[in-house]
Amino acid sequence: MRAMILAAGLGTRLHPLTSVRPKVLVPLLGVSMLRFWVERLHACGFEDVVLNAYHRKEHLADAVSRGDWPIPVEVLPESVLLGTGGGIRNALDSFGDETFVVINGDIVCDAPLAELAEEHRRSGAAVSLLMHDFPEFNNVAVGKDGAVLGFGREAEKMAAAGNGFRKMAFTGIHFINPAALADARKGVPGDILTVYRGLIAKGFPPVSLTCPNMFWREMGSIASYRALSAELTRLESGFLPPLPTGEAVLLHPEAVVEKDVGLSGVVVAGRGARIGAGARLENVIMWENVRIGPGSRLNDCIVADGMRVCGDHSGRVIVPEAG
Repeated sequence: MRAMILAAGLGTRLHPLTSVRPKVLVPLLGVSMLRFWVERLHACGFEDVVLNAYHRKEHLADAVSRGDWPIPVEVLPESVLLGTGGGIRNALDSFGDETFVVINGDIVCDAPLAELAEEHRRSGAAVSLLMHDFPEFNNVAVGKDGAVLGFGREAEKMAAAGNGFRKMAFTGIHFINPAALADARKGVPGDILTVYRGLIAKGFPPVSLTCPNMFWREMGSIASYRALSAELTRLESGFLPPLPTGEAVLLHPEAVVEKDVGLSGVVVAGRGARIGAGARLENVIMWENVRIGPGSRLNDCIVADGMRVCGDHSGRVIVPEAG
C-alpha cells in the first residue's frame, strides 16, 4: 500500500504561522503533521509516502531529507501550484496501476486506513471517500446506496429536495484507483472535485466509506490549531500516537526552564526553547529555539521558531516581521 499527503497549499487560513513553516510542518504538541501521518501510515502497513510541495517547498524538502522516517518519504515539488487535482495527477507515476490513499495534510484522524483500503478494493469503485457526520462541514450529498452525488451548492440543493439524500462531511481522505485520473493532463492545475464530478456525470460516482467512532479534527486555521492543541491534552494518554496526548505541559528534553517560572494551562516548549527566570506563561505554544525573557508574562500566545520575546503579551501569534 502506498500513500500521498497533500502538502502544497498556501496555508492562508493558518497565516502568519505558515510564513514560517509550510502547514504540514506546523508542530502539534511538538509533533509535525508530516511526522504524525508518516508514523500513522507506517503503523497501518503502508510502504512509502509521497507529498507534493509548493509553498516553502525548499523548507519542506530539507526537513524531509534530514528526517529519520520509518518508511521512505518522497517530495514532489511543483513549479506552479497545481491544486488538489493537478497535484494528485502529478504523483501518478509514483503509483503505477496500484490503488493509493490521499490524505489532506491539515487533518488528524485515527481511521484504520488499511481496513478502509480493503473495503475500497472490494467495492470495485474508482474512488472511495471517507465520510462522516460533522455538522460544521456537512456539504456533500450522499445517496441511500452510499454513492457520492454532489459537493457544495449542488449538495445543498439535493438535500433540500429530499429523495433520501443525506449531507455528510468529507474527511480529506481519498482512496483512488489511478484509472480515475486517466483523462487528467499532467502538469495542468485543477481541483480533484472536478474529477469526481466528472465520474458522477458518467454514472460512476465515488462511493462513501464510514468509520464509527472515528476521531477527526482539522487544524487549518489559527483557531482550530489552538483548539485542537488544547483538546489533545485532555485525551487519554496514548490515544493518538505519535501525538503526546494527556499532558498539559510538554517540554522538549532540550528546552530550559529557569528558576521561579510559572506554567499554567496548555504550555508547549519545543527543542531549544528557553524560558527566563520569573516568567509566567498560560496557554502558550512555543516552537523551536524560542527565548522568553526573564519576568515576561504571556497568555494565549503562539511563538514561532527563533523568536525572542520580552514583556507582557496576550492573544498574540508572534512570528518574524516580514522583510
